[in-house]
Amino acid sequence: MGTFVIVLEAVAVAVAVLAFGWPVLLVGVPLLVGTLIVLVVVGLSEGPRRKLAAHRAARHVEPAPQGGLMSGFFEIPRQSGPVEAPNNVRR
Repeated sequence: MGTFVIVLEAVAVAVAVLAFGWPVLLVGVPLLVGTLIVLVVVGLSEGPRRKLAAHRAARHVEPAPQGGLMSGFFEIPRQSGPVEAPNNVRR
């Protein structure tokens, strides 16, 4: 992704040089260098961050919860014996 950004920015600077001349380089080149510096810094900082996240994930394994505040609330209660048909039902 970083390579795509740099190539796109270089093409934009090249088109601007063709359209407006060399003074565009006074703004375009420092912006291109600034983008390169940002991409390098972000790329270098991502490696240690990934290692730290992997280390934390490996160290902290939490077991699945077995019950909670509402556990059993939505369960259907069991019948203790057979259910008899009511007498007032029409057939």
